Amino acid sequence: WDPKLQQAERKGGMRQRATQEDVETSKMMFYAGFAFLPWLWLINFVQYRPHCKQEDTPEDMKFYVMGSLTGFIVFMVVWGIWLTVFYTNIDSQWAQAMLLFEKGDTAF
Repeated sequence: WDPKLQQAERKGGMRQRATQEDVETSKMMFYAGFAFLPWLWLINFVQYRPHCKQEDTPEDMKFYVMGSLTGFIVFMVVWGIWLTVFYTNIDSQWAQAMLLFEKGDTAF
């Protein structure tokens, strides 16, 4: 254990080069995002984006990181469209059927 070596490996609180553990973690977070956990895609992108700018980063890690960004954006666009359609049709029968409480219910 050499503290100077360990300090040299880190810059700004993160490793200079991506390790195999980083690649596996990025892969796990990418696939977990498909379980309707899009915030994992965002975290994956934010955490590992600096690694993607390096030349020696494995291509599969770049795929998982950029795929996470793409998945997050697509999910948020689809969710935003659904919210817009739902709230513009809030008085329709199908929208009322999805509500847990009736419109105007003040009991909660």
